[in-house]
Amino acid sequence: MAKETAGRRLRALAVAAVVLCGLALVPAQPAYPQSGAMIQPVGGRVTGVLASRCGSIDSDHYGVDIAGNNGMAIGAAYPGTVVFAGWSAGGGNMVTVNHASGYQTRYLHMVQQPAVTVGQQVGQGQVLGYVGSTGNSTGPHLHFEIRRNGAVYDLTPAYSCGGTVTKGAAINLAFPDLASPADPVLDRFAFVNSAGVLYAKDGAYSSWRAVNSGGASKVALSGNWIGWVQGGNFYAKDGIYGEWLTLAGGGQVRDIAVSGNRFAFVNSAGVLYAKDGAYSSWRAVNSGGASKVALSGNWIGWAQGGNFYAKDGIYGEWLTLAGGGQVRDIAVSGSRFAFVNSAGVLYAKDGAYSSWQAVNSGGASKVALSGNWIGWAQGGNFYAKDGIYGGWLTMAGGGQVSDIAVSGHDWFAFVGGGNFLAKQGPYAGWLTMAGGGQVSDIDVTT
Repeated sequence: MAKETAGRRLRALAVAAVVLCGLALVPAQPAYPQSGAMIQPVGGRVTGVLASRCGSIDSDHYGVDIAGNNGMAIGAAYPGTVVFAGWSAGGGNMVTVNHASGYQTRYLHMVQQPAVTVGQQVGQGQVLGYVGSTGNSTGPHLHFEIRRNGAVYDLTPAYSCGGTVTKGAAINLAFPDLASPADPVLDRFAFVNSAGVLYAKDGAYSSWRAVNSGGASKVALSGNWIGWVQGGNFYAKDGIYGEWLTLAGGGQVRDIAVSGNRFAFVNSAGVLYAKDGAYSSWRAVNSGGASKVALSGNWIGWAQGGNFYAKDGIYGEWLTLAGGGQVRDIAVSGSRFAFVNSAGVLYAKDGAYSSWQAVNSGGASKVALSGNWIGWAQGGNFYAKDGIYGGWLTMAGGGQVSDIAVSGHDWFAFVGGGNFLAKQGPYAGWLTMAGGGQVSDIDVTT
């Protein structure tokens, strides 16, 4: 069988070499430092490699087919610029990305319109769209191509019929003149269990690492920073393996937030403190009464006396975003602001000086923002909208949702029944990140 498969592959490649419409087949080079610079855009079973359809020959097939569930997120194999994002007759919804040194990657058959636009710069692993079966396709899969200077790249050393690939893993090919990205886009996950042990990991399929030995009650992630509340103190690490830093002691910390290199906390008297840089001095933002803080970019938002206030920077002027004493939860992402009032009505707006828009009619208890996504918990369920005026999506039902998180790369996560579940993309299946019924707090960041 192996001999027959090998022979079939050789015949397929021979046919492809003849009929690739004038396109030369670029052989994979011997491995050297640039090997593995690109990563797998999805995970799944290989059902076609170039001309071989794993059982038949198709001389007009120039990539690898990776079968996957409808709605699985597709990540960029390497940083680059989107040069096509739209519909093609054979490829359906597809994206083409140009990279350094003449490389190009193509991603076909997406379930819906791509998540990126022409001219957009994308990072490695950034979501381009979701697996589907549009165009000339017989089932949900990603057709993935690599080309260099217009020539089809030889993928056969990295893919074999019936084999499986893992999303985010290095593609086992050499890429001459293509350096490994200095700052690959990572997805970090963290949770606190019932014993207060904080766990974190980089990548959905990697192993969890304990960050502390117990006593944590809340976690906040941003970039490489991991912040947490433990024994009423605010601690942080610059990366999972970084040294502990005590940012605020005294046993009075009640809420924390981290965004980039900015840190903030609320103490037991409701005084909100913020600083830029882990080693700089704290600055009081208010005089007391705060209960919750949210950071994004230069914005500092907080709930105080049932009202929603914000400052554009630590030294900015106070803005009353929502008064009336009924604010129960808040969120900030970029220039988007959101809050939930005492009736559970969720309001959102783009821009500090614009008007509020109601997102639901009541019953919400928590809100989370990221990019264009608005997520909220309502009646124990997890709902989301792609923009203020988008349609409702029920992300998770069953009435067991107790906490939610939304992050870059279209990650959605929730705590249900004490378990941590997450998925990348609104239409993908849920992954059980941590079971055992002991998860109490979660966060996800890119």
